[in-house]
Amino acid sequence: MVKKTFSRGEIIVREGDLADSMYVIISGSADVFLGYGTEDERHLTTLDEGSIFGEMAVLEAYPRSATVVAGENDTSLMEISTAEVSEFFREDPAQIRNIMANLSSRLRELTDDYLEVCGTIREMKETSGEVLRSGSLLSRIEKFLKTAYLVSRMGGRMPKGKDAVLPDENEADADGLRKIHCGKGRLLFRQGDEADCMYYIASGTVGIYANYETDDEKLLTTLKSNQFFGEMGMIEKLPRSAAAVADSNGTVLKVITEADLEGLCKKAPSMVLMALQHLSSRLRTLTVDYVQACQTVEKMVDAEEHGRELAEEYMKSIEYYTIMAQAYNNTMYY
Repeated sequence: MVKKTFSRGEIIVREGDLADSMYVIISGSADVFLGYGTEDERHLTTLDEGSIFGEMAVLEAYPRSATVVAGENDTSLMEISTAEVSEFFREDPAQIRNIMANLSSRLRELTDDYLEVCGTIREMKETSGEVLRSGSLLSRIEKFLKTAYLVSRMGGRMPKGKDAVLPDENEADADGLRKIHCGKGRLLFRQGDEADCMYYIASGTVGIYANYETDDEKLLTTLKSNQFFGEMGMIEKLPRSAAAVADSNGTVLKVITEADLEGLCKKAPSMVLMALQHLSSRLRTLTVDYVQACQTVEKMVDAEEHGRELAEEYMKSIEYYTIMAQAYNNTMYY
């Protein structure tokens, strides 16, 4: 871990660069931009003392998604490389929750944007030629067109990360976590229940259901070994948005509470990194889905402006985003 100081306006990380470190602001501030230094430059946010950025690069070898520039005063940072992350968490375990909360908040906000663009796509289809005469609708899709344009400058698609190299450790049962052995059909929590923990699937499968045990019951997704679930409900203190049920005999789960997170730094650091990587992966996947939805809006507007019929592939996309919006809405915080 190295302390670095940047002068006002100095670039700390640049959009698109590959990197293997994250940063903690010790003093000063930093500004985050898309398209920095271009005519399309967009200021996203200002980070203050104590803020962490660049964590996705560490967790998933992810290209920088924005440019970060030192703020008005000299900015002092602590740079933490991928190899030093476990040590960083051991020295300051409270940062685990901080990063989880940051990723969860960004995932929640992006999900809201994704649901909005899915709804806009559906409404554009229903208006059938009235989009450009509907001022309210046109103003709503403006930001989606902007997103599609910014991505087109990057070659038309979002960069994809690579799996991070995490510590290879045999944790056995030394992590101190409570285990649950489940038979098929065991209910782990219901939709609407208080979320006081998250789960790690050591073996077996878990189904996530909407409207469980009703006439409208629907299996939303099936989770397998080495996956986590329930983390956002725990961190965000929100009710479960779906039910979780063991879908196979011999399913073994580990129960992780917020209080367990700090102890895991010493007992099972690889599990902590896996949990963070899981959240980061969800955010990365949703980012790609969101960008593709924005590009669909762009194609639909372009077709209408030129009086063309939408190609069959885009009509299929509209149905896809309608279905995906419901799925994301139901599973956001489970």
